[in-house]
Amino acid sequence: MNLYEQEIIELTNLLLNDEENNDIKNILINSGFRINKIVLVSFLEDEEENEYGVIVTEDKRIIEYKRSTIVGQNNKKYFTSKDITDNEETITLYPQVQVALEMIDNRDILW
Repeated sequence: MNLYEQEIIELTNLLLNDEENNDIKNILINSGFRINKIVLVSFLEDEEENEYGVIVTEDKRIIEYKRSTIVGQNNKKYFTSKDITDNEETITLYPQVQVALEMIDNRDILW
């Protein structure tokens, strides 16, 4: 297992199973995502209490998201997402995406 595969598995498990991630999990569910059918491939927080991530869905859509984690703003109102499935230039910024797609194809994740 390579480092990207490990990272994808760890991030996805944290999203699904860590109570500290209930806010983003609920936002994703309320935004129409089937939480048990997505893979978290990238995650970053900044000093301004913003969170950035990239998810890949079971049907291989690639979604970039941003949300505020400031108390009172950690809800769907302060969540934005963008489908970047057809944006090869942006996808190349996330080498984990290709690994996630291969893991989905091989049924190494989302089985």
